[in-house]
Amino acid sequence: MSLLPTARVWGNGADQYEGPLLVTLQLDGGADVTQLCDPKTNTPGEPKINHWADRLEIEQVGNLQFAPIAKNAELFGRHGADTLVLNGVDSQTNSHDTGRLYNWTGGNAEGKPSLAALHAAYYAPNQPLAYSVFGRFSRTSGVISYNRFSNLQVLRSLAQPNLDPWSGNLRREQIELDRSSMLVSDEVARLLANPGLSMRQRQGIARFTEARASRDNLSRLAEVIPSEDGIVETVEVAVPGSNTLYMNLQQQMQGALLILKSGLGAAAEVSLDAFDTHENHDLQHEALYTHLADSLDFFWDYAEELGLADRILLVIGSDFGRTNFYNDGNGKDHWPIGSYMIMEKNATWGNRVVGLTDELHFAKGINPETLKADPNGIYMTPSHVHKAIQQYIGVDMFAEDIGHGLGDIESLPLFDPFKATFG
Repeated sequence: MSLLPTARVWGNGADQYEGPLLVTLQLDGGADVTQLCDPKTNTPGEPKINHWADRLEIEQVGNLQFAPIAKNAELFGRHGADTLVLNGVDSQTNSHDTGRLYNWTGGNAEGKPSLAALHAAYYAPNQPLAYSVFGRFSRTSGVISYNRFSNLQVLRSLAQPNLDPWSGNLRREQIELDRSSMLVSDEVARLLANPGLSMRQRQGIARFTEARASRDNLSRLAEVIPSEDGIVETVEVAVPGSNTLYMNLQQQMQGALLILKSGLGAAAEVSLDAFDTHENHDLQHEALYTHLADSLDFFWDYAEELGLADRILLVIGSDFGRTNFYNDGNGKDHWPIGSYMIMEKNATWGNRVVGLTDELHFAKGINPETLKADPNGIYMTPSHVHKAIQQYIGVDMFAEDIGHGLGDIESLPLFDPFKATFG
């Protein structure tokens, strides 16, 4: 018998899911973490790694160091106590596709589900919106189906298919809808009473009945979606002297949190684009990091308002990093070394940095037990990060059972609050 959950668009969703929640945030294109959570100043005799280092110094809140640009001080000042920073993570690639794959599945070849898919398949396999995707990346490997959304109007149409999305009025009177539903139920009962039905026909009717019940359960989502004036709009992010970026990250976050609030899902993926800065690097990254800080404030404030904040683990990552020098276009190209930031309200393991890089942003080895710097230690990869997260959220044995485990990867005690912190 297969150990994989049944993949389908609609689960039975009879009971509201109230367990742990996972949200992943992809900084798409390759984020420069030397301008965020792994700050680097310039080294004499080497190409300049950051222009801000000509006039500014690295700043620090608690144990977390950060680049003194954008709204990084506000970000780490407010959320640092609940944040684990993982630096020196080697994605071993300069390819966007491979980098996304490795950073969000823990494997650099096709065949593994994303972290969010794994979480959804374990905790809420029968919920109709168990795994919701608002960003660009999704992998299921058959363990669960996913639902992709672009905005809250799509969610509204899904949850309230009988409403006109423009006027909010019923397309048909409720009495007609009730009569139609009764006729369908009567017809299903008549069909099932036929002793000549084959097993395959009975299974088909059962799937249809289940789908109807699941769709009815989407009323829970309709109840939490705000009116049009309560939906977050696309945000204009101005890049000085350049273009204006139109970002819907906060609307993605709102949609993801509303699905989780409805109890119809357990995991969601969101993304912030435009980090692939081969030119005009500094100004665009600074604008994006300012928007990121604002969006993380929005995320946690909205989660608190919805009563979800205590249940969420938020994992932030990217394809890879960016080079430790500028190119001729004042941009930075692809660099395999990057970082993760992991957030949880009142985290016992927060205010910590695990992993490290040298002054030129090359990864350094760490001892797999103490997590201290060790030239003979291991180099942290996304596989190590995923294994630790899987263990922390309790899906590691499930992953092994369904053939997607990371059993051959060293276990790192990343969530042990007593292990080494690097300043």
